[in-house]
Amino acid sequence: MINGRRVRVWDLLDAGMLDPEQVISYRPPYSDLAHEAVITKRGRIKLADGREFNTPSGAAKAVNSGRNVHGWYAWRLDTDGPFLHELRRLLLQAVADEPSGTDEPEDAVVREAVRRRFDMLNEASRRAEVGDPMSLTVRELIRLWGFEERDRDTSQQIDADLANHGLVTVPDFRAVTLDRTVTLVPLPAPGDESRSGVPVGHDSSTLQAELTDEASADIGVTLGNLLSNDEPLVSVSPSASLQEVITIMLLNDFSQLAVLAAPDELYGAVSWKSIAQAQHADRDASLSTMITPAKVFDYDVRLLDAIADLRREEFVFVRDFDGKITGIITAADVVQKYDETAAPFLLIGEIDQELRRLIQNTFDLETAQQACAGKNLKSFDHMTMGQYQSVISDPECWQILGWPLDRIVFIKRLDQIRHIRNKVMHFNPDPVKPTDVHRLRYFLDLIRTFNT
Repeated sequence: MINGRRVRVWDLLDAGMLDPEQVISYRPPYSDLAHEAVITKRGRIKLADGREFNTPSGAAKAVNSGRNVHGWYAWRLDTDGPFLHELRRLLLQAVADEPSGTDEPEDAVVREAVRRRFDMLNEASRRAEVGDPMSLTVRELIRLWGFEERDRDTSQQIDADLANHGLVTVPDFRAVTLDRTVTLVPLPAPGDESRSGVPVGHDSSTLQAELTDEASADIGVTLGNLLSNDEPLVSVSPSASLQEVITIMLLNDFSQLAVLAAPDELYGAVSWKSIAQAQHADRDASLSTMITPAKVFDYDVRLLDAIADLRREEFVFVRDFDGKITGIITAADVVQKYDETAAPFLLIGEIDQELRRLIQNTFDLETAQQACAGKNLKSFDHMTMGQYQSVISDPECWQILGWPLDRIVFIKRLDQIRHIRNKVMHFNPDPVKPTDVHRLRYFLDLIRTFNT
């Protein structure tokens, strides 16, 4: 619970902080009516009408006319007892204070790292509550958990720890680049949707997930993941001159330029194409006739959801968490993103083919199945990277290969290749490191040297 798992109501039951049939209540904002519910033996929340919910937020939403509510801050014991989030905080503190129960040095190191992170999140929560929120880059944030990259599992672990402390990042740490600065803010309390620093009516995907089912959403690659922190959006006002627009575009090698009436109001865009079309119709055309409508997407919109507009328009603008227009994504940016993924993807495909050919040409199926005991190998055609590893790491199979290499070192690299493969196949938002691409190339070259 202090290292990547969300606290649930049944945890409070197990700890004796709640009893079965305990009555809890929630009074929606601006209402004189308090709703009551009971905690079931299974740790569910049962409403007066008999409906049961796994999460406080789900139960609160049901009695609040379908509006999202942060349930841990909504429900309290009886009518004037502590809120569930207060009990959650006490439970987390008790877990953090427990002795490790082992004398192993490695366990002590891990325990200390977890405790430091727990103390940091407590401090971040305290500062957020008093209006002095903590800010840091995404890279700095994930390093607190010992990570250098974001994938589905690491993002869910971080998201769970933040949620346990009633925190969310603005903007969503998963939907921006590693060097983007994010702020740790509290989730909005019932009736105070502006409390988190997220503009009313513009919730981030993290906030939406927390307020609906308390589950971390798998958001994939977003437009915000593609934006560069080193290149802020360049724009002109609607009253700019054509000479100003052309000069800016030539100096920066732009194909299009944003026209902003205000930081949060996109007037349109001007491009070489729109300039040419306007001047073809009228050589003395004004800039206003060259400005065309342009699409705007929120920063946490999935790239796949904007692909059709990018293909048709060749560019879209991006709105940040605070409503300001802060970036532009072009078709060239998408090509670069997929190029970053294509090289390791193709290398992994070739490594897979070489390993399958090696095993199929060296061992019979029964030998491979014995080496893959418990991994359900039915044919060579459907082998996984883990099954390749099982066969090659088997001492008898390695001896049959007869390669003049160290088995332990080779298997260690193959395990690294397997992890790289998982990152690539899951389309993580961060590009594969150049060092990992080199590992793929060197490994492929080595296999081909011996796989003759």
